[in-house]
Amino acid sequence: MITVIGLGLLAMSICLALQALASVLAVRYFVYARAQPVGRKPRRMIFLQFSVLMIVLMLGNIFQVAFWALLYRVLGAFEDFETAMYFSGVTFTSLGYGDVVLDGRIRLLGPLQAANGLMMFGITTALFFSAIQHATGKLAAAHRTAHEP
Repeated sequence: MITVIGLGLLAMSICLALQALASVLAVRYFVYARAQPVGRKPRRMIFLQFSVLMIVLMLGNIFQVAFWALLYRVLGAFEDFETAMYFSGVTFTSLGYGDVVLDGRIRLLGPLQAANGLMMFGITTALFFSAIQHATGKLAAAHRTAHEP
């Protein structure tokens, strides 16, 4: 049991590194994007910036799901990568259908992955919310500027 928990904590640490990488890329893009003028169509520009930000952050989460799926395959928990990826995605998002489950001692990895997913989506949400706050301020400023005499 201790070995499985240790393996789960190691996997969580690797996911944290992946999330940190995605977050750094997202923040770098966000710093670049916020320096850009909103132009004549600010809503379109902000939508495009949000889209890029969302894709970068979601790719970070998808890589984490794939990492857990690879771990499950290496441990022999699933016959194929597709099933491992499905289980990993359902667990990482804490959706938990229950149609595919882990057997034996490694089933302790499931709750660790679910907790890991909740934390990583929390980081993703925080970064995205920060971008929304900034964009709202930028839109308000553009609106004020456009309507000044």
